[in-house]
Amino acid sequence: MIFNLPRDLVEEILARVPVKSIGAVRSTCKNWNVISKDERFANKHIGKVAAAREKQYFIIGDSMDYLSSVNLYETHNKNFGLSINPKAISSIAREHSDQTLDISEVFLSNGLLLFVWRNTIIIRSSSLLLWNPYWGKIRWIECPIIYSSFEILAFGYDKSCGSHKILRLSRDNHMMVIYDLSSDSWRTVDVAFDKNVVSSSEPGLSLKGNTYWCGSDNESQDYFLHCFDFTRDRFGPRLPLPPSSHSRYCVFLSSVKEEKLAVLFSPWSSFRFDIWVTNKIEDPYVVSWSKFFKVETETIKHNIIDHGFRSGYFFIDEEKKVTVVFDIYGVTNKSYIFSVESGHFRKVNLRQCSGAFQLVGCYVPSSVQI
Repeated sequence: MIFNLPRDLVEEILARVPVKSIGAVRSTCKNWNVISKDERFANKHIGKVAAAREKQYFIIGDSMDYLSSVNLYETHNKNFGLSINPKAISSIAREHSDQTLDISEVFLSNGLLLFVWRNTIIIRSSSLLLWNPYWGKIRWIECPIIYSSFEILAFGYDKSCGSHKILRLSRDNHMMVIYDLSSDSWRTVDVAFDKNVVSSSEPGLSLKGNTYWCGSDNESQDYFLHCFDFTRDRFGPRLPLPPSSHSRYCVFLSSVKEEKLAVLFSPWSSFRFDIWVTNKIEDPYVVSWSKFFKVETETIKHNIIDHGFRSGYFFIDEEKKVTVVFDIYGVTNKSYIFSVESGHFRKVNLRQCSGAFQLVGCYVPSSVQI
């Protein structure tokens, strides 16, 4: 029987299990549970996952009750689609009995998820929940009160040491504080920032430790890319976005694993969009782009696209040459999957989820202890 096999062989077998099944492995028997929680095994397992290029995407509904993992299947033929696995967020933090807290934002950085819980009674009071899905471990982080009517948060890590950090930024008084996971403490930083970025209502996107936003100039209304460098604890200069073929449009950011940044331009008036992917984004000071995909209304049968659908949050799989775009207003409760190579597309009814969607990001497991 497998229970009598040498430990090295058992590790080799279990290391081939998909990340989404690691919970089932741990609940099978005590020995497998011990093995799967060993850091040496975890690094081997995550290494095999990376080599197999296994990918999993997280989305969250507007009610913030469920975090759903999304997987693509059958992408080599016309039967491609999405599988959705919703997980109740309340079960992640089930030991927290305070019913006055609601989730307002979710961030993903290098395998860790950060949930922002706002107090519905005490204004400006927040708590942060850090979760490593691979280990199933959580950590609550108390926030100092910032007297601001508008603040933004960002989540990333210091590339020199790997320690995760959280940025809180006040628009009113220009106050910035940073939490460092390694020291479990907050500190105030004196850094100049671009007020055009602070006015952005979209959450920042973490890539290679840094956080990126799309900002717009208050005078010209031109969009640009801005970055906070968590290694140097400062903002970089404005970076160029690729040219858009639309005069009035919305801009959405996504990532291609932890390697590239992607941007979607969607006009206000019709179902069209352009997607660009970075050729180079080595640091927060240099970026270049290439076009990945373009959809025109004329190429799609109008009876296939639901009335009221507005393209927005999205992700792309470069290896499978697939783009998935979600309805940002929750009118249709659907997503659309496009095959970049064949030009085929499918409408997917996301019955397992309700309301509009926010893309959390492409999940790559991490063995970081929290």
